[in-house]
Amino acid sequence: MNPQLLMLVLILLVVTGCKSATTSFDQVTTIEELWQHHPDRIRTLLSALDLNQPNLSAVQTSLQSADTLSAARLLLDYYREKDRNWVVSTIDHLPADQSFELARLLGHDTVMTSSAKDRIPRTNMGGWQWDFTGPHQDDEFGYSLNGHKYLPVLLFAWKQSGDDSYAEVFDGIIKDWTLNHPLPLDSDSIYLVLEGTDGLDYRDLGEVEWRTLEAGNRLGASWSQLFYGFQQAIEFSPATRLLMLSSIVEHANYLYQYHKKGHNWTTMEMNGLALAGLGFPEFKSADDWAGYALKVMEEEINRQVYPDGVQTEISTKTQWVALYRFESIATNFQKAGREISTEYLYRVEEMYNYLAYAMRPDGHQPLNNDSDREDLRPRVLKAAEKFNRPDWQWIATNGTEGSKPDSLPSLVFPWGGMSIMRNGWDDQAHWSFFDAGPFGTGHQHADKLHLSISAFGKDLLVDGGRYTHMNYFSFDPTIWRGYFRSSFSHNVILVDEKGQKGGPTMVDKPLKYGVDFVHRPNFDFSKGSFTDGYETHSGEIRHDRSVLYLHDRYWVVVDHFNTDQPRNLQVLWHYAPSCEVVIEGIEAISVNPNEANLRITPIGEIAWQPELISGQEKPYIQGWYSADYGSKQPNPTIAYSTSIKGPVTFAWLLIPAKGRVSKVETSLEQGNGFLQVSINENGRLTTVRYPEGGIPVVTGL
Repeated sequence: MNPQLLMLVLILLVVTGCKSATTSFDQVTTIEELWQHHPDRIRTLLSALDLNQPNLSAVQTSLQSADTLSAARLLLDYYREKDRNWVVSTIDHLPADQSFELARLLGHDTVMTSSAKDRIPRTNMGGWQWDFTGPHQDDEFGYSLNGHKYLPVLLFAWKQSGDDSYAEVFDGIIKDWTLNHPLPLDSDSIYLVLEGTDGLDYRDLGEVEWRTLEAGNRLGASWSQLFYGFQQAIEFSPATRLLMLSSIVEHANYLYQYHKKGHNWTTMEMNGLALAGLGFPEFKSADDWAGYALKVMEEEINRQVYPDGVQTEISTKTQWVALYRFESIATNFQKAGREISTEYLYRVEEMYNYLAYAMRPDGHQPLNNDSDREDLRPRVLKAAEKFNRPDWQWIATNGTEGSKPDSLPSLVFPWGGMSIMRNGWDDQAHWSFFDAGPFGTGHQHADKLHLSISAFGKDLLVDGGRYTHMNYFSFDPTIWRGYFRSSFSHNVILVDEKGQKGGPTMVDKPLKYGVDFVHRPNFDFSKGSFTDGYETHSGEIRHDRSVLYLHDRYWVVVDHFNTDQPRNLQVLWHYAPSCEVVIEGIEAISVNPNEANLRITPIGEIAWQPELISGQEKPYIQGWYSADYGSKQPNPTIAYSTSIKGPVTFAWLLIPAKGRVSKVETSLEQGNGFLQVSINENGRLTTVRYPEGGIPVVTGL
């Protein structure tokens, strides 16, 4: 028999053997019914308690008298009277109208996740089909369905309206999930196989329901809070309360043993483990859970976060995912009356500093790696108050509140390799994002040396976004995930119709001021190199790119491409979807009346052939943009093509303007060890001289 097939059969036998018989959730409401159908759930729960705690003496006495049902009843009475509102307060609430709508949908078996909304089919036992993957058969929908982060809206709706049907819906969902999903793993070997990458599909083995990430989210984002929040709800049945407590013990022990390390998942897993330990100190292992989780997080914040505050996945989306959990565990310890180190809190502050200083003038985050165009201002303003950072307040309010930062507007995050160039803090400011950093430890895109630009309150050149996680690791531009993850959706160079390979995931030293970047009162400069090769290519290929931003004026991009054989190059510039773009000769210009526009002017003697592409799907995908997960729209993309025989240097002038962008004269000269770009803007001559390997000298500012 095929070894993989044999292993799969063995796992199926073990997993099937350790699962309880499936029970219709409407058959179990009372303690007596739970004892009849699932006595081991009650036994497991009671055996996990520290009965030497004084408040549990009545429970202990009942057990000593062999009255298990009475002990279970007394335990529920204990929790019903326990005031742990600090646990409930850790819920991250949505706006009221949105919460009511989502709660109403849950009452009709409809779940809205970050990826989609769909009605969940019911099984022949009456419960939800928990391995359902939504309208697009996207695994992310299935994972989110089992993460239960959508459940807190039911508590909000119940408390605000007094309508007991919301508590009844909550009871049904939790009872259904816990009855039909006891922990399916009982050995390290099964866990390791389930985490394998050998191509087998482990969905039917419970991987969707018990992936460690979702287990952490259940404990940290909903279950702990909702168990206490619904204590006074009659519809929260005794059976469901006991099932939930029993499953919390299973979750915590599972995460304690099988969490990841060095990954953003770790932050969610440990956040859930810590809240279980802090919020349920009645369990024997509670102190171990909480203490271990904090220890791991203290290690992880130094392992996962560079000294400049950038999380190693180099994704602003993941930056927030990790930051929120790093901060949450500290907040939860403080709420529980436990200490947290000042060093740990300082690292959290550094992560917020990245969010504040990297965000666009309109308050939205960059789309680096897997990210969405989210508004960072509410998060930054809340953090500014917490950490007493009036400079963040100034940035997030475009200078209407707080204190102006002491530094220049532009800065580089030298470990993350990201250069933010801007000319001010107001909402009309120029802003650009240049990526000269590592590939990242997760959620990566093949986008090194990408450049995004916005000006006058409008995005002009954009990163393509992420759109979907289906076919997660693909770089194939003929499928949606591959396109958005590949070089094809970024402002980089394709070689012989191929994109970049993934490079080193991390760096061991930062970019160096005065060598890799500088900031001056009138200009900013940053440079980087891509040397990691292109898909299916052999031979020598190296792309060096520098970006010079002259404040209030324009960007000059210089590309040096080194190769040991003839190549076909395609330089991509993706405009924002709102831009109406035309080609004039070899220049590209957006021409929206009375709006911000951008002119792209090639500099040098290269025989470029520009092509305007938008909404293309064959022979490969090109000209698409995704601001939010699950959504996409065409965007005008200029592809500049040429053939080269060997090493070549060329440049680009990127001029923003409000309204019509005037044409300028440019030239490029190369000599022994230097390059000079000249720009004549209506009689104003500016020259940029690039010494070999050095910082440019700019005259005519």
